[in-house]
Amino acid sequence: MKEMYGVVLLYTEGMAICEDDWENLWCAEMPEEFVTAGDGIEIDGLTPLEDLPMEQQVRIKNELTALPEEYLDVLRNYGGGEE
Repeated sequence: MKEMYGVVLLYTEGMAICEDDWENLWCAEMPEEFVTAGDGIEIDGLTPLEDLPMEQQVRIKNELTALPEEYLDVLRNYGGGEE
């Protein structure tokens, strides 16, 4: 079975927020030093964003919305190796 991956778009509230190829959002609790925006992360075992409490989902979505679309496009398409 082929593993599914997402790209890290944001680190907030102690979690990496990732997006898969179908624009589904996933989250994983981890220390910030292990998170780099733009990195690929295996989504097997991650928590779907919709499983979080609604107020937390809204805060995270608002943070993502506040990011420039050009920045998110770079992360989605090229990763975050160059800052």
